[in-house]
Amino acid sequence: MNFEGRKLEYAMMRRMHVLDVKRYDGRFAIVYFKDKYVYRSIPGQYVMVWVPGCDEIPLSVSHAEGGVCAVTVKNVGEATSRLCNVGVGEQLGVRGPFGNGFRFVGVKPLIVAGGIGVAGLRLLVHKFIRKSVVPTLVVGTKTFEENIFHEEFLKLSENGLLAYYPVTEDGSLGERGLASEVAERLIFLNDFDQVYCCGPEKMLYKMFNIVSDKKFGAQFSLERYIKCAVGICGQCVLDDEGLLVCKDGPVFTKNVLRRTKDFGHFSRNASGKKFQI
Repeated sequence: MNFEGRKLEYAMMRRMHVLDVKRYDGRFAIVYFKDKYVYRSIPGQYVMVWVPGCDEIPLSVSHAEGGVCAVTVKNVGEATSRLCNVGVGEQLGVRGPFGNGFRFVGVKPLIVAGGIGVAGLRLLVHKFIRKSVVPTLVVGTKTFEENIFHEEFLKLSENGLLAYYPVTEDGSLGERGLASEVAERLIFLNDFDQVYCCGPEKMLYKMFNIVSDKKFGAQFSLERYIKCAVGICGQCVLDDEGLLVCKDGPVFTKNVLRRTKDFGHFSRNASGKKFQI
């Protein structure tokens, strides 16, 4: 099959069966399944998951190990609630993977995650580790319960494979504060050669301002309202630049974001109307 044929097959809806579900605090779930295309995802790419009778939503690929892949979801609405409560053996639809993921560069990377944004960075952490690179990871959440990969990251840290800094707003895990605050201190103390970020846009914008004038590169995964995932509907357009988050992103470099006007200031709702972040 040629490249265009593979792209078409990626974009078509495929049926998959839920193999396993791990639930956390009633608000988060990791849904495991098999799909040969999703399994080959680049860290930072996303898939469209269809919940029959409900909706289709974009989710980052968080797992791809041992022939099994998974998405990690937070319960914030009807479709995500259904996914958080899906049962083993149930059928879902999947399209993708879509978008441009993270470029794997640098030998001293800093990875900064905010909230459920950690799902979009987990694959990247493991890719660095497989390349014998020890990444530094900052994970910021509101509470201890929201850091769903804490035990996994802690074990990697104890084995010397990861420098791990958990941060919580209420101080229930690790340092009290914000991920961007800890990241800024680490950048001052270390010679990182690339920064990777995923999380709420306010956090991303803070990180952008921290690294904007630094010599090293930085990559940011943006979240926007995505419908088609293939650049047709224009629902996720960033601003006058015409950048589509679904197709040109979701990962953008700091040099690209420097040219945009919406980043950090405006997003769009389901109808495409701008609103202030």
